[in-house]
Amino acid sequence: MIAQEPPSFEKTIREIPNISQEEIDVIHSKFTIKRYSKNNFIGREGEVCRFTSYVMKGCVSNYRILQNGKKSINHFAFEDWWVGDLDSFLNQRPSQTYWLTLEDTDLMSISKSDFDFIMQNVPPFERFFLRKTQSAFLKEMENADKDKSETALEKYIRVMKDYPLIIQRVPNYEIAAYIGIAPESLSRIRKQAMKEAK
Repeated sequence: MIAQEPPSFEKTIREIPNISQEEIDVIHSKFTIKRYSKNNFIGREGEVCRFTSYVMKGCVSNYRILQNGKKSINHFAFEDWWVGDLDSFLNQRPSQTYWLTLEDTDLMSISKSDFDFIMQNVPPFERFFLRKTQSAFLKEMENADKDKSETALEKYIRVMKDYPLIIQRVPNYEIAAYIGIAPESLSRIRKQAMKEAK
């Protein structure tokens, strides 16, 4: 099976409905490439998010530290995802989460002032970004509801469906933290899932 080529930033922008070449040029002029090696923070709790970014290559974990000291992972971001604490970015207030690269990661990033300029002057991008934001918010709410009722096995199966390449790209202890189980329990859950699939 041939792996699907990751969407490029250029392709993503060109597919925005009703966007002109002039508007595409404006967008490109405002974004910059940022490269992070594996295990580097893009953002931390307590810091103001200065950029929002499109993932061209790599994988990023978004998480928070609970009062008991345990890591609670909100989601993983792969190619064609947007990363950055949107509330912190839009309102320029301290973030409540961490963003950590799990692979060498290339981002197309934009500052708050340049983002505001594009949102005001490139209507097709504004509509595109709002749709993306709404879709991500609804997905997050849906997952939060499922988290309340799902067993660890059910959540594992959902994670495998939502992130097909997660086994190859994310460490087991990160997958375990996302599901909410101890790392040593992951192999047992995985075996149960394989039985369910038969």
